[in-house]
Amino acid sequence: MKKQSQKYSKTEPSVRRSNKSPTSPSGNPKPDDLLTQSQVNQELQKTQQSFRSSTGHQGQTPSISSKVTQSVTSPVRNQQKRPSQIISKQQLQNMHERSVIKVLGMNMEAVCPKKNHEKNKMLYICQYGDCKADSRLGCSYCLVESHNDHSSQIMEVQTFCKIFDDRKKQFKNMCETILQVPDMTAQVNNYFEQLRDQLVDRLKQIEKNILESIQEQLAWKPLQKEITNRVDAISSKLIFDMTQDELKESLEFIQGKHFKELEYIKQETNNYLTQKIALVEQIWNDYKTQLQTDLTHQVNDYNKIIFVDPKSKEFAEYKMKFFEQKQVKINEFSQPFQQKLEMFQEEERQVELKKQEEIKKQKQIEQRRKEEEMKKVKERQKQLEEQIIKQKEVQKNSERQSERDRQLKNFPYKLYTEDCGHRTNCNTIPIFSCCNKAYPCSQCHGYLAHPPRIQVPSYRYCMKCLEIYLVMYPTNQAINCLKCQK
Repeated sequence: MKKQSQKYSKTEPSVRRSNKSPTSPSGNPKPDDLLTQSQVNQELQKTQQSFRSSTGHQGQTPSISSKVTQSVTSPVRNQQKRPSQIISKQQLQNMHERSVIKVLGMNMEAVCPKKNHEKNKMLYICQYGDCKADSRLGCSYCLVESHNDHSSQIMEVQTFCKIFDDRKKQFKNMCETILQVPDMTAQVNNYFEQLRDQLVDRLKQIEKNILESIQEQLAWKPLQKEITNRVDAISSKLIFDMTQDELKESLEFIQGKHFKELEYIKQETNNYLTQKIALVEQIWNDYKTQLQTDLTHQVNDYNKIIFVDPKSKEFAEYKMKFFEQKQVKINEFSQPFQQKLEMFQEEERQVELKKQEEIKKQKQIEQRRKEEEMKKVKERQKQLEEQIIKQKEVQKNSERQSERDRQLKNFPYKLYTEDCGHRTNCNTIPIFSCCNKAYPCSQCHGYLAHPPRIQVPSYRYCMKCLEIYLVMYPTNQAINCLKCQK
């Protein structure tokens, strides 16, 4: 009796009340409230799926709602734990709609399915990015057992749901600020209605062709569709029905990762569509002017519209071909574009000629320069090579000898002229700090007097120049003196 009293003293009152099976006033269960064994098993499986992020070992499978009465067989009742409790109407008003569990049409409150957690309410979610726990959702016991090292990153489920809703509203508002592709259909239709009285049949065909060209030119697949679908997918699920990846993505959404991606998409879309729309409007206005002037003469010439930059060579060529078909007004309209085309061609020719001339001049100059330099170099090399080599050798030998003689007088360590066979060949000798003596390696140092001390950084001296210097390597690592190695 003491153990039972201690157990129930740790359990929350709401949990203790939920453990009691509803019975009739007479103490016997009502026939309408009893469930068969197959129904119990089915509900257990459904509840286990809704808690797939929390399930662990066998024997911790959550049970169904409190509709299961004392008449259910003892093996099922003893081995299964309740993962939920029935919520009152007053409690439901204070809870977020995504933080409940629906069982048999009823709203249930999630409780921890783990052993020794006394069916505590699952009130918390971990927002730590590198959390190694089995589940980010848990009760107060779970926080101590699995999230104690990052307890500052814990958030209540109700707070999480409210923050997520606020961030989703901001996300939707930002989506609405992205520039959309304009609908040119009304503008084109209004223009062609003015001319339809004269050439109705032909204008209908032209109208169709123009609209297809503009829509094809302005065809655009919204880049934000994918990220919007992802946000809608995670926001449409209950918290306790989410996988660990979905919970992690929800946390990233709150932290602003999706907003950064949407901001980048917004900038790219606006920049691209602004240029595209300006080009379409400019070409469309130019097309209308030409159509109003020449419609009565050669309507067939306006059967298509081409979207090319008016400042480009391709646009000038298109205009030239267009006006060549119009024999009546070719001299009036084709001259400026012909001049532009000739100007482009002349510029290309001049650029090409300049490139060729510069290449020829550079080759000639380079060839002459090389020839002159080769002559000078050969003459100088013959005169100076031998003298320079002799002077350098004499000077280096004298300097090395004098420096070595000077160092030998006061050199504090034993001199080595050859490397030992215990290590990789190098031109330096390490100095052991344990005895302040130089040995080629640890084996040469020996272990009789004391073991060699290996430290970082370490001192060593060069066998050629006898320079002592500090290196950021262990004492037993072979290091070459770069100055003498050259």
